[in-house]
Order: sequence, then structure tokens, then C-alpha cells
Amino acid sequence: MADSRGRIARTRRQASVITLGALTATTLGLAFPANAWAVDTYRSDRCSSSGNNRCVMLNYNSGGNGYWSSSCFISNINISNYAGYYAGDGINVHYVFDRRSLLYSLSNGTSSCQSTSGKGQRVKNNAAAVGNNLTADVRVYYNSGYSGPSDTIGAGNNRNLSATLKNDNASQKILN
Repeated sequence: MADSRGRIARTRRQASVITLGALTATTLGLAFPANAWAVDTYRSDRCSSSGNNRCVMLNYNSGGNGYWSSSCFISNINISNYAGYYAGDGINVHYVFDRRSLLYSLSNGTSSCQSTSGKGQRVKNNAAAVGNNLTADVRVYYNSGYSGPSDTIGAGNNRNLSATLKNDNASQKILN
């Protein structure tokens, strides 16, 4: 009987310690949220125009001789961080390169999204060329938040990014 009382007392002490620990964590804001799972989604298209007719195409690979072709990321909005964003409710959106049937004939060559090279790779710090099919210039920046060295690609042009920004790109702004 004494052994049984000892076990009961020990069990009560352990329960008290567990309860005290849970209360302390809750008080300090360390309690786990009801949904502790983060969901990752991947987007290769931030081009909101109808049929994606006017977009900026970031290519994974460099090009030359008037032709740029690799997986791409397309958009026609300002993007302050090519890594993506938190969409709320535990959802993280990541920007990635993808393959699609998209071809732009621009003033100095053709920009294409038809290759699988780079498919699934993150956009941030991985773009090598830009095709700009917008009617406005676009500026690609070295840092997130539109800062640091930049490279401006004129409307209707495509070309490799400068040596400073090739595979070191973090944001873009459309210039009016």
C-alpha cells in the first residue's frame, strides 16, 4: 500500500509539472497554434492580363543570337520579393520557373518558355534573362524591396541580365 501511495504521489507531481509547463508556455505565448502545418504552394504565373498577352518573362537560362529559351516566370505586376510571400492561414507562396507554351517575338529576338531547363527552380537569384512584352519598361533589382543595383529592360525588348544581376535578382518594378 505504501508503494501504491508513492506511485500516486509521484504521478500527481508529474501531472502538476506538466500542467505548470503548459500554463507557462501559454502565458509566454509559446503555445502551438491549432494548425501547426505550413502549406507551400508554387506559382509560375503572376500575369493578370487576359490571356497573358502582355507580360514580363524571366528566363532561367541566358540566351543569345536572338533567341532565349528556358523555363520562365511571367508577371505584369510589381514584385517586391521573388522568393514569394505569406498568404495567411499557414500558406507560403513561392515563385518558381515553369515550362509553358509561350513565345514572344520582340524587337531584338524571340523569348520562349518552352524548355524544361530550370523547371521548378525558385525565381529569386536564379533568373538569367528577361523578355519584356509590356508597353512600359521594367526594372529588376539585386535586393528585395526594389533596392540595390538594378537593370532596366525596355518595353518590347529581351536580353540577358547584366553580370551584376544574373542569378542575383530579388525584385522587379514596372516603370510608367
